[in-house]
Amino acid sequence: MKRILTLALATALSPLMLAVSASSAITPDPNNIRISADRQTYNLAQKKYFLSGKVAVSYQDMRITGTTAEVEMNDAGKPQVANFFNRPMFKRIKPQVGEDRVVGDIIKVYLTDDRYGAQGNVDSHIATVAADPFHIRSDIQEFDNKNKVVSASGNVQVKYQGSEAFSSLANVRMKENGKADRVIFSGGARIKKENSEIHGDRITVMVDSGNLIAEHNVKTRVDLKKPAAPDAKMGMNTAQAATPDQPNKVLISSDYQQYDKDSDTMIASGNVKILYGDYIATGPKATFKLKNNDLDRIFLTGRPTIIENGRTITADKITITTNPKNFDAVGNVKVNFKTADKAGSGASSQGPKKSVSGKMVPGKAQPGGKPLPADDPSDY
Repeated sequence: MKRILTLALATALSPLMLAVSASSAITPDPNNIRISADRQTYNLAQKKYFLSGKVAVSYQDMRITGTTAEVEMNDAGKPQVANFFNRPMFKRIKPQVGEDRVVGDIIKVYLTDDRYGAQGNVDSHIATVAADPFHIRSDIQEFDNKNKVVSASGNVQVKYQGSEAFSSLANVRMKENGKADRVIFSGGARIKKENSEIHGDRITVMVDSGNLIAEHNVKTRVDLKKPAAPDAKMGMNTAQAATPDQPNKVLISSDYQQYDKDSDTMIASGNVKILYGDYIATGPKATFKLKNNDLDRIFLTGRPTIIENGRTITADKITITTNPKNFDAVGNVKVNFKTADKAGSGASSQGPKKSVSGKMVPGKAQPGGKPLPADDPSDY
């Protein structure tokens, strides 16, 4: 027979235990917390309800279901903390946003603090917007609705809009309307996209704009699109394999990197080092311009240096293009040649030549390659 229990009834009965078979429900005021289960046992000394069977707890916009749970009561005799075991399911409906879902080995809900957490192979979907939820996996996750923070720790993996992030810790900062504002990854953070991968001690992603900030020991790999070559038989363009003169990736390290999605631009600063084929470029700052989702040009400023095939060039500004692979140095240009001859004679005839204007002839241009674009001060 179905029975309805109240907290007042539970505390007035035997101090040992109260056992109820069949469905039970508790509806204490004013919190409006509803608890139901196939079997329910109350221990007055421990101030705990032990629930088993088809367990369900509903509170405000939250609903937790499972097979086993314990509900801890406070001194006033009201439910305070609910612990669910054996991989329960947590759901929370966010009006005009979507539904948060969390599954873990254990879920702990602080009913009076609007706070909950999960541990043990936690898998959650955070409804930032209805069409693009965050998918988070980690060892432990905590959700603080009052302070609008979701925290994940231990083997964190986050998927969002085609990107995949890995770190030891991650915090999702929410807006007042319940949507995600930014995600902060720390502790060996790494983010993979279709054609790039970035590592850093701390990486912050702005959800609405798609902008990204990486700090401390930042390393980025950009995979370039393969240049097309005409296919005479088919009358089509086909992708060429990478060659030493036309490498297929750029490696970037620096103290700080920032990506702006609207302008398709990335800025690196602090101990910048760029590896691109046989180019090794260093300097205090570099700006990377993307075009058609591919790295197009790199602008180094602040007296950068580039090393290529035994020569070292230092200038006020250096521009590197990727298609074709080329570089251009301007402003108080200085060149040093490294030769095998100890006497220093016989410098390479293929080295760059300084023009009357002080602008360097581009380095190692491809036969038939297009000329470098005109120097645009706005690029710097």
